[in-house]
Amino acid sequence: MKIYADILIIVNCILTMIYLQTMSIFTHRRLTQGRLAVASLLGGLSAMLIAADGSSFAGAVWITAAKWLLTAATLLIAFRFDSILGFFRTFAGYIGVIAAYTGMILLYWQLSDSKRIYVRNYTIYFDISLMKLTAAVITAYGILTAYERISRRIRYKNGGFKAIYRNGDYELRLPAVADTGNKLCDAFTGLPIIIFCCDEMYEHYGLDDKETGIRMGFRLTPYNTLSGPGLMAVTPKGTVKLTDDNGMEKEVRCMVGITCSNGSSRAIFDPAVLD
Repeated sequence: MKIYADILIIVNCILTMIYLQTMSIFTHRRLTQGRLAVASLLGGLSAMLIAADGSSFAGAVWITAAKWLLTAATLLIAFRFDSILGFFRTFAGYIGVIAAYTGMILLYWQLSDSKRIYVRNYTIYFDISLMKLTAAVITAYGILTAYERISRRIRYKNGGFKAIYRNGDYELRLPAVADTGNKLCDAFTGLPIIIFCCDEMYEHYGLDDKETGIRMGFRLTPYNTLSGPGLMAVTPKGTVKLTDDNGMEKEVRCMVGITCSNGSSRAIFDPAVLD
């Protein structure tokens, strides 16, 4: 069975990109185009381990170590991590995503006319058409995304949330809404942004004057809503704790965005920050 290196690398680059995009959705981590491109390229090149000699014990150990190190390097390039625990949780989730996609590709391969498959050094080379491979990836992506959204809606649909913001002596408590549509992330840190729609908070920081806000450490972040685009004042200052009616309390690591309420005050967060 002939294996073409260019096809092997290109296909695995694309698959790595899709794996990382899926992890970005699940973990609410921002992916920049540059980091995604480099990480995907590394994932594609790692497929060349299929050509290494793993017949001896030493060779098998070397290949195994290389595969795990390359997978870890791919994640470290793609995402920023604040703790070792966060890295290992993402690593475990990434392995699960790979397993899900591989299972779907195997299903399509079984349904195809060709029955040839080559497995070597943790790399699978399918004799499967590009169209069927694409269909398998799209199907798996759709199933995983739908599962993630449905599970979060079921989990949080009856939750009565409150957000507690503290910054020094200043404290504010607001009703909070879990909204999967809030995908705002800070461009510099990649952290999710919890939006506080509150006139009191807006006036407390004097955000009607942009220069005052900038001097106080705020920066402007663009956003889009149904009513149109705008700019939101965002700051890393203070802490945010989310609570619910069931006694759950969690202090989340996030950026704080502040806008006028134009009605009832509330905080809006993506439920992914509770995972």
